[in-house]
Amino acid sequence: MLKICFISMKGGTGKTTLSLLFTYFMADRGKNVLLMDMDPQGNTTIACAEGLVFDEKGFLKLGMPYIIQDFLTPQVTDEKLKETVKHNSIFLEPIKGKGFHLIPNFLEAHKYDLHLTANHVVPVFVNEITNLLPAEVDVIVMDCPPYLSSLSYAALFGADVIVIPAEASKFGLVGVELLLTVVEDVIRKRGRPYNNIVIQPNRIRPTKAASFYLDAMRERYGEFLADEYFKETVEVQRMIREGIKAFSVGANEARSSILRAIESLGSRVMVY
Repeated sequence: MLKICFISMKGGTGKTTLSLLFTYFMADRGKNVLLMDMDPQGNTTIACAEGLVFDEKGFLKLGMPYIIQDFLTPQVTDEKLKETVKHNSIFLEPIKGKGFHLIPNFLEAHKYDLHLTANHVVPVFVNEITNLLPAEVDVIVMDCPPYLSSLSYAALFGADVIVIPAEASKFGLVGVELLLTVVEDVIRKRGRPYNNIVIQPNRIRPTKAASFYLDAMRERYGEFLADEYFKETVEVQRMIREGIKAFSVGANEARSSILRAIESLGSRVMVY
């Protein structure tokens, strides 16, 4: 069970978009994927709102469903989790026999943020969730909020791989630098390194400024920088709307570029 954290300290980097694309891609490749919406804004949950199947039998095919708030609520027990909020949990309808689970998030989650810290739950939060999951889950994708919170730290403590979406801009570089200092601190505290850290340029425009900052990232981050980058294109949003089907239809030039980038990212995190 590989746990991948998509995280950024800067808004507008396309973090949620990449989390969704990567989840669709892995599901299309036959992986059993669980997508965890760790952002109280719930953008991942909202993006997945179409085509949902609220079928209890469907839930149980891949494992017991939960909602993030259930894990944050004080004094919750495993037994209580297994008996509650099935109606709030989401299983996406399989396409061609493939699908993925979503642990959704909603605005109320921010109310419990301090509970994680006050009760020293942060380091074990993700592992406590994964311990309740069936062994059949291959990949867990965590979409984090665009700021540091207890949920962000929980994802960093539990992840095997970190993907950092980054803009090719001055502020994008600053955001990456700040996050890497946090990552180094988490590595020290948890006592083990990550399998991989990938800095993924995203929403790149064909400008001289973008080229300059891409070169700066190559020089600065070297092997941590992704081999391909995602261009700024409306085709990404079309693929998000199409879901898993986006990877089984014909590809134009813009979509081919996206597919190359997502396949390259998949290779870097070594999940297939």
